[in-house]
Amino acid sequence: MDMNRRMLVQVSKMYYEDDMTQQQIAERVNVSRMKVSRLLQKAKDEGIVHIAINYAGIYLELEKRICQKYQLKDVVIVDTSLGAAAKEQVAAAAAYYLELCLKKDATIAVGWGTTIRQIPQYIHSINSRNLIFSPIIGGHGQSELDMHATMIAANFAKKTGGKSLSLNAPALVADKGEKNILIRDGQIKDVLDCSANADYAVFSLGNPVVQDSSISKSGYISEDDLEDLKKAGAICDVVSLTFLNEAAEVCCKNITDRCISINPSQLKAIPGKICVVESEEKKKTTKAALKGGFIDVLITDLVIAEYLDTEMV
Repeated sequence: MDMNRRMLVQVSKMYYEDDMTQQQIAERVNVSRMKVSRLLQKAKDEGIVHIAINYAGIYLELEKRICQKYQLKDVVIVDTSLGAAAKEQVAAAAAYYLELCLKKDATIAVGWGTTIRQIPQYIHSINSRNLIFSPIIGGHGQSELDMHATMIAANFAKKTGGKSLSLNAPALVADKGEKNILIRDGQIKDVLDCSANADYAVFSLGNPVVQDSSISKSGYISEDDLEDLKKAGAICDVVSLTFLNEAAEVCCKNITDRCISINPSQLKAIPGKICVVESEEKKKTTKAALKGGFIDVLITDLVIAEYLDTEMV
């Protein structure tokens, strides 16, 4: 009998099948704990132990490639092909990510829309962190109230035991003159300053020219504005404070110059920009936002991830 091999098998069984600690094994077989560690490594080197990780539904290598390709801090990919609605699955993943990453006393700038409004319902209580949630942009026309950044910020605060600020202004006004009057208001200025200086931003992206887009249903943008977006080739709505074409070039400033929001440079300056986005129609949208430098952390579905992986930067 090969006693050396027997020892390797014995130690491996104790560790991997019997759930014994290395110290317990050392005491049982009368060797040092360091010796047990070396035996376990040797068992793997000689093929006695094969460790198989079940990667089903997890895409670590794809996440790593996208992270490196687009110079991101982190990527989370959700396989939305099974189970609940894609928007809900991505929102749940975002909630879990926020629970892990949000630091104590942080300020989080919050976007608007149907994806972001889903996230608070999946967050568990994290009452001890003293978080502040501040809207990135004003309210949106006749859309449902819970799509507004102010309401979403309030829902985040409620679920985390934190505080929220209210931006009591429309998202879009008639002209730059009216905007300049509003942003000089003390309360509005304070909220926008808070959002501009946030530690994190949590937002989604829209494709403004697809049928039934959130921005078209919001009621705050006119048919003329929508037509301008189509003519300009806008495919990416970044929190409605900037629009990008497929080359990630800014377009339709005639619209965004009238927005009550932080500006694109201020959003880019936020250290932790967490973008939560899903669906086939937002593949090019996401790429444009990445090229534009608006994303640090991407939480997305497999459809968008595979597109980003194969596309040229």
